[in-house]
Amino acid sequence: MSVSIKMRLALAGLAVSMAAIPVLATGTGNGFEPAPCVVGEEIRGFAQDLPRARAALAAGQVLNVVALGSSSTQGARASSDERTYPALLQEELNRLLPGRDIKVVNAGVGSNSAHQMYLRLEHDVIGEEPKLVIWQTGMIDAIHDVGIDRFKRIVRKGIARLREAEIDVVLMDHQPLPNSARYALYRDYMAALREVAAETGVPVFRRYDVLSELLGSGRLRMDEIFTTDTLNPVDRGYYCIAANLAQTLAAKLSPRAAPEPQR
Repeated sequence: MSVSIKMRLALAGLAVSMAAIPVLATGTGNGFEPAPCVVGEEIRGFAQDLPRARAALAAGQVLNVVALGSSSTQGARASSDERTYPALLQEELNRLLPGRDIKVVNAGVGSNSAHQMYLRLEHDVIGEEPKLVIWQTGMIDAIHDVGIDRFKRIVRKGIARLREAEIDVVLMDHQPLPNSARYALYRDYMAALREVAAETGVPVFRRYDVLSELLGSGRLRMDEIFTTDTLNPVDRGYYCIAANLAQTLAAKLSPRAAPEPQR
């Protein structure tokens, strides 16, 4: 047998033996660790139930989630589609809830107002047959000051339509922009979103509070979360949003989260 043939056989045997060695997973698989990002449940959490989404998982169904929003949902300034918050949310939820099948659809469109998102509900959201929608909205409306009452009416209509389609809804509020003083009513629109949520009994993922805690506590610097224009996150910022939201949703989607029956 020639030396070259012996070498090829040896290499083939080495490849087979190496293929049999299990690869050990480290961290989250996306290069980020949850610990520096995840804040306390009292900041990121909410009290409301997500009965339709939880029931779908309990029945062994695929849970379709739609992330509706503007540029920070679409993933502006992310290094790749896999580093957007919806993609990272899908990865984190499947990691936290092993054995489940959870799909997150990215329905973010840059510069979309609440009204523009409302017009996309039928095709981009309800058409995906989700049991859960994460609706990030309000920043564009605040920047352009479309009118707070009008904004609130649109959000109420959107919530009503999603509920009519038997979909659980979680609202996501603003980001803590350092230059938010340029937009006189920035915080007023965020308060309006939270008011509508309280009126309708819809939970709010308080993105503003989560990121403010990370920045204020010194756990992360501004340049580790946001781009230089501060309007959109960088990869770590998207991960921190996804990690906190995933921790909150996983607790709500667990069978243990089902409310006790009334006696």
